Amino acid sequence: MKLKLLTSTLLLYTIISFSQEYAFGIKGGLNNNSIGTLYQRAYNNEPAINHEPNKELGYQLGAYVTGEFGIFFVQPEFNYVTLNNNYELPRKKAEWRTTKMEIPLLVGVRILKPVRLYLGPSFNFYDDTQLEGVQVTSYSDGGPDLDKNTMSFNFGVMFRYNRFGLDLRYERSNNTTEEELLDIIYSEYGTNLADLKPYQASMIRLSLFIDILRTDMPLGDLFKKKFCACPYD
Repeated sequence: MKLKLLTSTLLLYTIISFSQEYAFGIKGGLNNNSIGTLYQRAYNNEPAINHEPNKELGYQLGAYVTGEFGIFFVQPEFNYVTLNNNYELPRKKAEWRTTKMEIPLLVGVRILKPVRLYLGPSFNFYDDTQLEGVQVTSYSDGGPDLDKNTMSFNFGVMFRYNRFGLDLRYERSNNTTEEELLDIIYSEYGTNLADLKPYQASMIRLSLFIDILRTDMPLGDLFKKKFCACPYD
């Protein structure tokens, strides 16, 4: 984790020091998260069932720094993201919830005046993942027990008008989860033992963003001037 944070700090310093233009801004939006199938084992004369996850909307809030070098740009971000899904079990819906802090490091190119394409990795730091109804028994230690620190890959397109913009992004995890046995409260959910199948998490995200500050001034001059004339494409 320390190495990842150090890398982000060095990249931020490079952007500010060598960019022809740079911007600081905030962003927020919605996401649609994909997770794995839950296989309900046969129990109490009931057949086995595959439960496909239902997607729910989550949200993300964050900040970014953009450094521009002609038609190219580099953009590290720091975002808070919620991820929501559910499984329709026989007696009751079981909600899936988790959150993460992430540091995407994006590199892109302006292909038209308002349109930019980009890609890059994201370093993810997850909170505990919760699936309603899962209990600790001799069969299972609770869960889902997923990796807390992961890396994913992003690519997307931005549409910018002056200080405002729209960001459409696809994100896919670089690692595949391991199959995990979960013990669920049968009397409440109608499911006893269930296998969470391996999967690579993926997400589609849509965000709005706004530059709080955008300038081609040297960083030190910002504190010498009474005001900043901020250029926009």
